Amino acid sequence: MPEIKLTILQAVTLAVIINAWVFSLLLLQKQENRLANRFLALLLFSVGYGMFTQLWIDLRFYDYYPWLHWFPGSLHYWIGPSFYLYVRALTDPDFRLRPKHAWHFCWLVFEYPHNVYHLVLGRTNPYPMLHNFTEAMSAYAIFPLLIFCYLSYQLLKKYKASLEQQYSATESLTLHWLKQLYKLGAIILIPQIVVYIVDFRIFYDFEMEFFEGKLLQYDGFTTLLFATLTYWLGIGGIRQSQVALDKDLWQNKSTHVDKNFSETAEALERSMQKDRLFLDPELSIGKLAIHTGIPARELSTALNQHFEKNFYTFVNEYRVEEVKHKLRDPEFQHLTILSIALDAGFNSKATFNRIFRSYTGSSPRSFRDE
Repeated sequence: MPEIKLTILQAVTLAVIINAWVFSLLLLQKQENRLANRFLALLLFSVGYGMFTQLWIDLRFYDYYPWLHWFPGSLHYWIGPSFYLYVRALTDPDFRLRPKHAWHFCWLVFEYPHNVYHLVLGRTNPYPMLHNFTEAMSAYAIFPLLIFCYLSYQLLKKYKASLEQQYSATESLTLHWLKQLYKLGAIILIPQIVVYIVDFRIFYDFEMEFFEGKLLQYDGFTTLLFATLTYWLGIGGIRQSQVALDKDLWQNKSTHVDKNFSETAEALERSMQKDRLFLDPELSIGKLAIHTGIPARELSTALNQHFEKNFYTFVNEYRVEEVKHKLRDPEFQHLTILSIALDAGFNSKATFNRIFRSYTGSSPRSFRDE
């Protein structure tokens, strides 16, 4: 039995591991986005597991308990697929986990060559170059990670476009925290890539053990990166509300491509100009479909083809015009700009300011003063 004496860094690492696994359990119990949360829980478990096996190495557990080699050396190859499947399940209303998705998890085989080496030869090292090659394979996980991050980014772009076809207010649905994760990911991955470039010998010169690189020895830096990723994903996933999109509009299916949409266009304009539905801050294309009696897919196609706009742009243009009218009218000078904006259907000051400036080129206050 090895004597367990944790350094400060190892104690911090253990705390991060525990937090990663607690986040995983909390996500599994969360009722909203249940399928998506399973993948995020797997991602966080994988991050924690990789840090945990590194503790085994530091504390020499493998020397005392060789049977630990039956477990994968880490789960880094699951981080990329888990993140992609999380985004896919969160944004694609058609997504269901099926046997064909099993290949995403087959990356685990690349975690085992190093373990097999020791299971066959024990803790001896008669073939150093082969050993070092199998040990370095964990570094190659960065390549599928980059691929899956790119695929996830494309899904988020498609999701944003679909949101604007369905909702007039998207701020609570935009998955902005996941978009910010890409900026955070650059902060995390770029230094890691620099490490691999400086220690590039691990990819071709296997006379050196993986952890003998000049920069790879700085374990505290890696711990900080994984800790940041753990808390960002854990807190963001728990706070994420239920995401629901229309399946047809997500697939961007268009019907009646050659149809004359003049009647549908009139109904759309009437619902805004006469019925003033844009005043509803929660207006969606589903609500508009119920009001007009026209299917949501046809409304969306009419907006795209007749008006050359999406639903988000169409509705918010009316809201901006309403605000502009009241800002010009002396009768409403006693009202604050924010109260005028909220009355016009905007649901927050930040959203209103951003949309108003994008449509008019000036701030609301400047517009009123002028």
